Amino acid sequence: MQETSAAKVSGKALLATTRYLSAQNGPDETAAFQGLINQSASGDIIVVRSGNHYFTGTVHVNKSGLTIRGENNGTDPLNYLRKAPAAPEQGVSVIDVDAGVINTVIDWIYIDGGNLPEPNMRVYGNQTKIYNSHFRNSGNTGLLIHQANQLWIEGVKCYYNYMCGISQWASSDNTIKNGQLYENGAEGLTIDGGSHNCFVSNIWIYKNNKGYRGVGGIGIDQANGANIFNCTIDRTYGHAIRFQNNLNQPDDGCQVYNNSITNNSGCAISIRHPALVTNFGQWGNTMTGNSGGTICNEP
Repeated sequence: MQETSAAKVSGKALLATTRYLSAQNGPDETAAFQGLINQSASGDIIVVRSGNHYFTGTVHVNKSGLTIRGENNGTDPLNYLRKAPAAPEQGVSVIDVDAGVINTVIDWIYIDGGNLPEPNMRVYGNQTKIYNSHFRNSGNTGLLIHQANQLWIEGVKCYYNYMCGISQWASSDNTIKNGQLYENGAEGLTIDGGSHNCFVSNIWIYKNNKGYRGVGGIGIDQANGANIFNCTIDRTYGHAIRFQNNLNQPDDGCQVYNNSITNNSGCAISIRHPALVTNFGQWGNTMTGNSGGTICNEP
């Protein structure tokens, strides 16, 4: 189903189309969803209707400028994109934003990975915006960001994933704010592998590293300019914030300020190989009840 509406750019009328993915509540919808994307052009909207949607393959967002929006009740998404078992050798995500694609908007999408392999969603395209979405029960990571820059992630919840809530690799100038990352088996958030100038604010990071598969609540490795502020990081199974430094490259100019970092089972801020952490600043943090102490340096 689709509807067409007119928009104006520089006085010229452009046609934007809204298409709908209806819930089948059982049959595989991979081809149907992909078909809607393949029909679409920049500026078009795809609405994922409320109900259960099952996928055995990956849906590729391969066009720039698309909006994919789920139906919602103003509080949570009502559309449930569920990963269904595929062939054993076929580990798939539900949605990929492909490399080279820009200006994708993902809004009010709920993905449940069914504890099956691979992340729930992978982002390779720059300037992707993700709002108000849930990524849960992945057999890997809820939301994987790989070589994707200038992302805006707001109001997102990632929880009960086998590995990380949100994992970033070689992805710079990203903003992550006003969300929740909780009860993941590894880190709630990683800022790794050249993910420079990441701004993280007002995130509730709770009971992460439950499976002791990571280094703490937030893991940082070879990332300059990480800014973590106004967050609550509590009850981590390990360190709240950990400069892991496995890559043996500097973390320069990182700032941690005005956070509540409490009741974690490791240090509030742990720095491994402290010579690699240069021009680091921390201030205004509440760091109490952490069994490992406040700021720890490790060889």
